[in-house]
Amino acid sequence: MHTIKKNFLPLLLIIIIGGGIYANSLPNSFVYDDLVTVEENLFIRDWGNLSKFFSADYYFRSEEYSFRPLVTLTYFSDYAIFGLKSWGYHLTNLILHLLTGVVIFFLCKKLLPGKVAALLAALIFIIHPVQTEAVNGISFREDLLCCLFFSLSLLIYISGERLKKRVLNNDRDNMVETDLKIKPTWFGLSIFFFLLALLSKEMAVTFPLVIVAYEVIIRRERIIVIFRPRIIILFLISGIYFVARFLLLFQQGTLPAAPEFGNVFTRLFLAFKGLGLSGRLAFFPVNLTVEYADPFPSVVWSNYLMIPALLTAALLIAVWIRRKNRLAGTFGLIFFVITLLPILNLVPNSRLGAERFAYLPMLGISLWGAETLSRYWLNSKKKMYVSLLIGLIFLALAAGTVSRNRAWRDNLSLFTRAVAVSPLSSKAHHGLGNELFRIGRPEAAVYEFKKAIEIFPREPLYYNSMGVAYGEMGRFDDSLIQFQASSRLNPGDPLVLMNLSTLFLRTGDIPRAREAINKYITARPFDPDGYINLGEIEINQENYRPAISAFLTALNKDPNSLSSLSNLGYCYYRLGDYGAARKYWSKALALDPNNPGLKRNLKIIF
Repeated sequence: MHTIKKNFLPLLLIIIIGGGIYANSLPNSFVYDDLVTVEENLFIRDWGNLSKFFSADYYFRSEEYSFRPLVTLTYFSDYAIFGLKSWGYHLTNLILHLLTGVVIFFLCKKLLPGKVAALLAALIFIIHPVQTEAVNGISFREDLLCCLFFSLSLLIYISGERLKKRVLNNDRDNMVETDLKIKPTWFGLSIFFFLLALLSKEMAVTFPLVIVAYEVIIRRERIIVIFRPRIIILFLISGIYFVARFLLLFQQGTLPAAPEFGNVFTRLFLAFKGLGLSGRLAFFPVNLTVEYADPFPSVVWSNYLMIPALLTAALLIAVWIRRKNRLAGTFGLIFFVITLLPILNLVPNSRLGAERFAYLPMLGISLWGAETLSRYWLNSKKKMYVSLLIGLIFLALAAGTVSRNRAWRDNLSLFTRAVAVSPLSSKAHHGLGNELFRIGRPEAAVYEFKKAIEIFPREPLYYNSMGVAYGEMGRFDDSLIQFQASSRLNPGDPLVLMNLSTLFLRTGDIPRAREAINKYITARPFDPDGYINLGEIEINQENYRPAISAFLTALNKDPNSLSSLSNLGYCYYRLGDYGAARKYWSKALALDPNNPGLKRNLKIIF
């Protein structure tokens, strides 16, 4: 409490400035992956599903490709409090962002001289435009949580340091600080938050490397510090997590397959460009977009990202040469590079970069920027002009963030901007196509899907999406061709099987519809959607008893399945069992109180 009172004004500024800049993000709707992660995700609506966190069901039903239980847990709590009101989820993200800014303020007080420099670091982190993706994207909350716990762990590690003093020549006034140790309680607490960061996002595995960089750069320890017990413990935790994550918790088919992007040399060059993109985002945050160019060989060797890559490399080299007495800034830049390592495409990945990946690394840039600005101000003879320049820099960053928040108001504006800024991104075109299809413009959607396929013809999802759009337009033959193309690239893809079953049902080819959905159920027996589709096939054939069996199976797997409850009511109504029909329609209405169809059906029953 005393610490908060002592730093009340800086903390108040962080909250007021950060809250004010992100205030216009609260009315934004669910966008990007929020639709499946939150809006359409029934998993987060039932606290009973917490027991599935350590089973294969977690990956499929939580809509997470990684083991991030803390993130999913926040969705449970948000849904319990806000339901499907998007502003509540955005408010949670904003609170997490501001809390991280507060932690960074206290962390930078340990590394920089004075409150002003620490406040500058926290404000750079809070208002920098590149942070808008992580704050506005509810489904990107893992970056917020990971950074919060990562910075807390680092703060506690540094705060728990204890220096023993050694007497020289029996002279009590002649002592040197030596033998740096960490208080066991503080080290244990640091490990606790490190584990929380790991359970939020995999990027936290870089924490031991950051600690080594801190010991070598800030504490001027020799590299042999890596063999000290506390450092070994941190590396062991990362290693155990890595093994558990990819060997024990990994489930086949839960991670999207990354296409091949060239040989090792090409990937190394791609990593260099990925670093360049992140550097450009940090130092020149303009033309931001939710999707950047695909990392294909043609893009790797082009000049599309060569300039930012070279500029970043030159800047890092220049700072390294002038690192004298700038330990905190040097540590900040090394922090930036270390925390970027997991996402630099050294292992083939379908994404060259994303702004949210820079959320944690921006802590390092904020540290470097605050030290640079504060030293420049202290050494300047015209402090008023330097203060004005710093003010203008912060004003420009804040204006960029406010403007970028508006682009996240809905999917249409988000992906329209993405296509304009990054026309070489197949994901941008596919995302725009999906949104155009969702708002009832399938013809325009097909155009975007074709553009995505032109850029990357080996992605099966693009053909599948175009098949769905053709089906909506009534072009069933073209739809079948696209589904078959998708299936050739990814044989046995459950999504294609589901869509093929729906297509065959619409065209009256019941045997092939049954065949496709039975294959889907075999591949995903835990998924209620397969049984719902099977039940709809039975309804089409007026086989109401088999349909009821299918819907009851789906309901057993998902007790909150609105479609299952509604269809069960319909089947029992057609069989003349009005009591059972009323029972299931009433349950469905409880889940969707404003559904006019259910209200009408119940009125007919009564």
